[in-house]
Amino acid sequence: MKTFFCTVVLLLFSVQSLQAEEAWTAFRGNGTSLASQPSLPLKWSAEENLAWKAELIGYGQSSPVVWEEMVYLTSVEGDDKENLWVFAFRCKDGTEAWKKVLPASALQKNDDYHSRGAPTPVVDAAGVYVFFESGDLFCFTHAGEVQWSKNLTELYGPIDGNHGLGTSPILVGNRVILQIDHGGQSYLLAVHKKTGETLWKTDRTTGASWSSPVAIKLNGKQYILTSSSGEVAAYDLENGKELWKLDGFEGNTVPSPTVNGEVMIIASGDPGNNSALPLKNITMQPELLWTARKATVSFSSPLVYRDRIYMVNRSGVATCLQLEDGEEVWNQRLPDSCWASPIASGDRIYFFTKEGTTVVMKAGDESEILAENPLEVEDRIYGVAAIPGAFLVRTGSLLYCFGKPSE
Repeated sequence: MKTFFCTVVLLLFSVQSLQAEEAWTAFRGNGTSLASQPSLPLKWSAEENLAWKAELIGYGQSSPVVWEEMVYLTSVEGDDKENLWVFAFRCKDGTEAWKKVLPASALQKNDDYHSRGAPTPVVDAAGVYVFFESGDLFCFTHAGEVQWSKNLTELYGPIDGNHGLGTSPILVGNRVILQIDHGGQSYLLAVHKKTGETLWKTDRTTGASWSSPVAIKLNGKQYILTSSSGEVAAYDLENGKELWKLDGFEGNTVPSPTVNGEVMIIASGDPGNNSALPLKNITMQPELLWTARKATVSFSSPLVYRDRIYMVNRSGVATCLQLEDGEEVWNQRLPDSCWASPIASGDRIYFFTKEGTTVVMKAGDESEILAENPLEVEDRIYGVAAIPGAFLVRTGSLLYCFGKPSE
């Protein structure tokens, strides 16, 4: 009986771990845009392979995130973005589970020149952690109740940026991490996920940026990495201490860095600034492994998959590089550029262009297009999430589900 009980416990633990691993819980899934979800669709359109579509109140640029059977996302509403919306839909059929609206603590014009609900939430078994460019940070239960809230503008001053703020929070252990880079005093912040209590705050010298932080675990210890406004830095998760900082970069204000094993890819819209850093001895300032000669990435973030790097520039040219030395393998013109970051699954790379067409390419050293999926959208594709059997695709005011979402 004891053996049977232990076996059942282990099986339940394995199932829960698999669900957590497969869930698309944050910006770029787990920060890498690698999809482990099975049976993702190859082809779709507004008439073909569309499972469901949901309308959203207001307008948002955040990506959807998923926990178990629920998908969460945000938007803002009003001439001055005075209303902050959080939505929960059921992945299976798109029915609304709940929605909540909260007042913004700081107002900003609602127009194409400023971010509009751009930060992507992060979610785990305990709750949904939502941040807005107004400086408002909330923790919701999965039933839609506010557990705690935090007003960063009241605590640390106004957020000053010509185009607003687009950084997304990450969740590492019991800490919610936020990278607030703006025209005022920039900082990296850690708050306790259960209470919202500030655990540490580290001031930064960088300026305005939309980039989000990433986490890495080396030798049993967690670290935070940032790439933003001309500099790259590493921090100790436990106390926020800056371990090292490299400057001299340009154009790394929008795309976020990507970590693959013990290598960090620095992304930039300027030629000669897309580089790789070794992280094996993360407490010591590293030297560049290589810098790509011509390749750039502008709005989306780079994808690292099977020793290759995939990125899309401002003109909509997708480039594949070797991870080892940054040498170009191929490039392919897409119908447009991408705001959503490309996703890898199996032998496929998915490029979600901002004007609606998704180009599916074969992963590897040949520039082979497997499918082109046109979708007429009134605004842009901002973010995507992968779930078993389907993709969730978000535009400013709509959420699509393409494929056959699993039970």
